[in-house]
Amino acid sequence: MASFVTEVLSSAGKLETQEIQGKMEVLNKKLTDMKMQVHDSIHQQYVNFLPCLKTAQTLSDNVVSLSKEMTEVADKIENEIKSQLNMSTGVFQTLNTQYQEASEVLVVLDKIVQIQNTLECATLANKSKDFAKAAEALLEIQVSLSKPITEDDSEIKILSALHEETCVQKEKFSFDLGDQWKELIVWDVTKVSEKTGEIICKLKLEKDADSLESLRGIVIAMHKFGILESKMQHFGNQLLTYILNPLITDSDCQVAISPNNSTIQVRYVSGNKQSTYQHPKEVFSNFGNILHLLNDCFLKLFNVEGRTQPYPNLMELLGSAISSKVLELIKECLKAAIPTNNSQLESFKDIVLMTDTVHCKWVEIHFIPPSNNVLVDFIQNINVLFANKKCQAILERARKLMTTEIHNTVKVSSDKPLGELPPLGPDSGGGKKKRKLDLANEVHLSSNTFRLPECHISVCVQELMNVAYDTLTEATESSEQCAIQLFFAVRNMFELFCSVIPTFHRDSLLKFPQLSAIFHNNCMFIAHHLMTLGHQFSKNLPTNISSTFVDLVPKVRKLGAEHFLQQLAQQKKIMTVYLEGAKGFVNVSDEQVYFDAEKSIKQTLFQFQHLQKVWQEVLPGSIYRKAVGTLMNGVISDIVASIVILEDISSDDAKHLGSLLTLIQDKAGGLFESSDEEGINVKVELQRNVPKWLRFGELISILNASLLEIADRWADGKGPLANEFSANEVKQMIRALFQNTERRANILTKIK
Repeated sequence: MASFVTEVLSSAGKLETQEIQGKMEVLNKKLTDMKMQVHDSIHQQYVNFLPCLKTAQTLSDNVVSLSKEMTEVADKIENEIKSQLNMSTGVFQTLNTQYQEASEVLVVLDKIVQIQNTLECATLANKSKDFAKAAEALLEIQVSLSKPITEDDSEIKILSALHEETCVQKEKFSFDLGDQWKELIVWDVTKVSEKTGEIICKLKLEKDADSLESLRGIVIAMHKFGILESKMQHFGNQLLTYILNPLITDSDCQVAISPNNSTIQVRYVSGNKQSTYQHPKEVFSNFGNILHLLNDCFLKLFNVEGRTQPYPNLMELLGSAISSKVLELIKECLKAAIPTNNSQLESFKDIVLMTDTVHCKWVEIHFIPPSNNVLVDFIQNINVLFANKKCQAILERARKLMTTEIHNTVKVSSDKPLGELPPLGPDSGGGKKKRKLDLANEVHLSSNTFRLPECHISVCVQELMNVAYDTLTEATESSEQCAIQLFFAVRNMFELFCSVIPTFHRDSLLKFPQLSAIFHNNCMFIAHHLMTLGHQFSKNLPTNISSTFVDLVPKVRKLGAEHFLQQLAQQKKIMTVYLEGAKGFVNVSDEQVYFDAEKSIKQTLFQFQHLQKVWQEVLPGSIYRKAVGTLMNGVISDIVASIVILEDISSDDAKHLGSLLTLIQDKAGGLFESSDEEGINVKVELQRNVPKWLRFGELISILNASLLEIADRWADGKGPLANEFSANEVKQMIRALFQNTERRANILTKIK
């Protein structure tokens, strides 16, 4: 290029104004040509995607050359021309304005060429895997584009192309970083069997010098781009999902760590519901080896020498991503390892010491911050943890017993079925002073007053009561805090009994009379022991608790009684339905009517016999006789009420009615007989437990008696008939049974 300065300025002397203006026009033309060349070059490369590296380099050289010429022209105008243009200020201003405009154009061209050169540098650095240099170049472009070059940058279309190209390069660079990360940190998750769900997960880390150097550059570039934290979060989630979680929660998980090959391999069964937590010693050992391997292979790369700006600690980033979840998993693992009896509690102290050591190590390597004492605080409270787990195990076992079948029974006797009560000590009596009472003339209670009658209870309830005794025994040998928790766990167990059994077995208790009887016995059995359970252990339990269960006794008794009464009501409904088949015992002399009435009576008796089979061996004798007597009383009351209101009873009807009622009279006694109880007087038990039994017998007598016999049994209101029937009822029966004669009228006058 010929010297542009020579064309503009003459070193020989004064130039004419017209010549200067002409030179400025030439300069502007060259700038315009240069703009077109820069535009075409960038447009072809970033819009049409044509390779033009050589052209770009030529443009860069031309811009530099033109910049030098512009500087020389400025010097000439300032130093030589200005003094010669004093006579024409307007011309000078025009020349100066033209120069300023040309300078602004040159600045824009220079900026664009610099950005283009930096883009080329970033591209070359990315291809050569110098990721740190590429990141710096792209960030430099981002800074340059963020600063306005002129007031009207939006009108410079070529800048939009550079913006778009920069965004494309950044996205491509981010993907390239991710691909390189995957080549150096390799995950291989293989499902061995679809049927068993067995999975093998392998993590391979490249740790040769070149790989480490490349990984260092990747980490630096990710940090500069602000994507390092998200990448470490993703890595931490994979580590937690495929390695750490199975390692902690699956006792069958197999772990193989190879420091030489920088490989971690885990084999486990996905979704194994039967698996249990690993032992804490195994967890801490494997976890420590994994963190050590990760630290050696790449987590230590934050130590970048020669950098004034500190780079992030990768172990801290990993810890911030997963440490909270890891600590929760380890807490659950420690919970599972906590023993449930005092004999094993001493050996658990080794795990407590190991946990403290692991905590200090994790703080040292920056996996958790020094302020994070979650693990230490958790494990130091071992007595509370032990008590909590023990109580949880007690309630879980109790609930399991409550949800088992209750029809499996065992016979309990009155001879202290669960052990001797301890004798009252000198300090017993609740702190009250002893008083000497003269009981010589008092009536003494029977020795059977507080004895549990023989009956059948569920095996699960007997086991439940044994759990209560064993737990309270252990409470007397535990620390004060643990003893308090165990005591209330036993109370909660019986509260749970009152809620779970009626809900879980609701349909069975209503449908099967035997189960309702067993449940009644279960409640009475528990209530019997609750009366003295607190006293047996009160002297060895902490004094700051009210060691009694007496307040639960009415609740448990009421629960059993209510369910048994519901069953009695259900049986009463069944028998009422059977008796409805007799149609009020009207006109029973008719063959079909008699057949229906007999059928209803036999069905009722059959139901009684069924209840005898399922109740007599289960219930205590007195409760059984009272229950059957109550039902029998209801049945005969309904029958008597139906017959008494009849207005016309023929002799045949009376004979058939007597025959039907005799069926009940003959069979009722057998319901109260028992081979296990000697000395049972059936007649006495019938009268004791069936209040209307004598009334029923008198009705049979009336149906089979003459007028004179009825009068004799009335005996002026003093006979047995008068004890069971009112005068109006007897008159009604006489009018229904006998024709209207003078003799009947005389008898009726005597019934009053």
